[in-house]
Amino acid sequence: MKIIFSKSPFLSLLFALAVAVFWAVPYVCTLSFQEQYQLFLFTTDYFVERMSVPGGMADYIAEFVTQFNYAYVVGAVLLGTVFFMMRELTVAIFKRVGADEVWQSITFVPAFVLWAYMGNENVMLSFGVSLVAALTFMLFYLKMGGEGLPTVIFTAIGLPAFYWLFGASVWCMVLFAVLFSVGKRRGVWIAGAMAVYTFIIIYVCSLWLPYPKYQLFCGVNYFRYPVEIPIMQFVVMAAFAVIPAIGMWLPTRVVRPKIVMPALLFVIVLIGAVGVRVSFDRLKYDQIEYDYLVRTNQWNKIIRKAEAHQPTTPLSVSCVNLALAMNGQLGDRMFEFFQNGAEGLFPTFTRDMTSPLPTSEVFYRLGMINESERYAFEAQEAIPNRRRSGRIMRRLAQCNIVNGNYAVAAKYLRMLQKSLFYAKWADQQMRFIGNDKAVNRDAEYGRLRDLRIKKTDYLFSDREMDQMLGLLLVDNRKYNNRMAYDYLIAYELLQRDLRKFMKYYPLGKYLKFDHIPNSTQQILIGLWIQRHGSLDGLPYSVDLQNVQSTRAFLSVYMTNKQSAELNSPPLSTNVWRYVLLGSPGKTTKQEMKEIY
Repeated sequence: MKIIFSKSPFLSLLFALAVAVFWAVPYVCTLSFQEQYQLFLFTTDYFVERMSVPGGMADYIAEFVTQFNYAYVVGAVLLGTVFFMMRELTVAIFKRVGADEVWQSITFVPAFVLWAYMGNENVMLSFGVSLVAALTFMLFYLKMGGEGLPTVIFTAIGLPAFYWLFGASVWCMVLFAVLFSVGKRRGVWIAGAMAVYTFIIIYVCSLWLPYPKYQLFCGVNYFRYPVEIPIMQFVVMAAFAVIPAIGMWLPTRVVRPKIVMPALLFVIVLIGAVGVRVSFDRLKYDQIEYDYLVRTNQWNKIIRKAEAHQPTTPLSVSCVNLALAMNGQLGDRMFEFFQNGAEGLFPTFTRDMTSPLPTSEVFYRLGMINESERYAFEAQEAIPNRRRSGRIMRRLAQCNIVNGNYAVAAKYLRMLQKSLFYAKWADQQMRFIGNDKAVNRDAEYGRLRDLRIKKTDYLFSDREMDQMLGLLLVDNRKYNNRMAYDYLIAYELLQRDLRKFMKYYPLGKYLKFDHIPNSTQQILIGLWIQRHGSLDGLPYSVDLQNVQSTRAFLSVYMTNKQSAELNSPPLSTNVWRYVLLGSPGKTTKQEMKEIY
């Protein structure tokens, strides 16, 4: 029992494995999220830039590790290794202060607290790296004895060096030194001097560094938003200082240790697991996962996810609609899922780093290359800590290759060549620079160059997306942009503009559809019934299922508009349910009569 619960790193290995599995399976999207907003470059300038800021070494190490999130299994293993080091260092300190082995399960607490804090997607791994460094410094401090000339020399040299390399987690060591000196009643004056000395070090740095004093005292680059330092950060730092020291005050003799040890471990793991679970907001991570699935082109998985839990936000709805379009199902299935108007196709532009990316993907797939580039560029510029993004720079290079802006594309590609996971792709793309023939022959670039609007000058307006889509469709004389047509028809239906729908839907005959999409059939059936009272003479090729569904919906609707049947399948998936019972701005029955 003692071997399992104290002397062996077996529990630390299990803990590290749990951490790795957690990030690699249910929250693999978070690994991708972290990787796509910081680009590690193997250049001297990049290293010097990081080392010119307090905590720069923590940043450099963390970003080196984070780049491996691109190969998510490797990234998850490395993250688990960081947590393994945390626990093992905490155990080593715990033993040094004289704690009995029966209490060693308590050493999981700091790592669990950090894990829960990392439920905030803007917590940077540099914070975790700095805490590992702080634990290492604390262990060396204990080996020095916490008093005497060696300790004085060690702290005099170590504190300023540590602050510059790893940042404000230096306060963890100061707090631990104070607690240790009080608990052991030795070296109190050294611990007090460490606190004053650390304050002076940071204050002097603030006189010539271009950072607010609160950032220098609380940590630069521990959190993605520079102007915000969550209270939870201080809780985590306190846990990493207090928990290792608390062993000094715990009893050295415990009745029935063979029962206490596993019981204590069970309680801590249970509380820690619950704390981690509740700290990861489901709605927030749904958005992150949708973006991840779009990035990795997992269209079927997006649809399955939406089938299990209806999307409710503009970002998630737009991702589902994109997945349907990529599978050729938008016109058939879009009203099986929640729709929130035109924002479900093109979410309103916001100046943040997340929401423009799926929209940029939509524009890119449609062939609206300039809009895709603009949204991607704005997303990169909105990254709060001014990092670069490999994912975004890749898209910017692609857009500029399609548009023939080879000098700009080469600039992005040369930077990506200095990374690890984007270098091979960038090398391959360099063959397109200045080579129009190669671009035109390429399956992706050639198609997009053919689809984009080339002959018509226009001013982009996100309030008139139907006109933008119409230009995109008719400017391509081959009429092979089915996605543009799907989005055009979907846009008019989501706007409940049946006049424009009747104007545009005949364009589908040029797209060589094998059938009229279900949503179009249902609208045509409903309009014909409203005008003629029956389906006699219906000139469209429609499915019996759509006829029955539309008839059933209109019958129930005309009988009782509040009927619960209208909100349950199959009636709720009929397009008329959205047109007649949606948000304000719906088409009225009088307007429907005037369509013809």
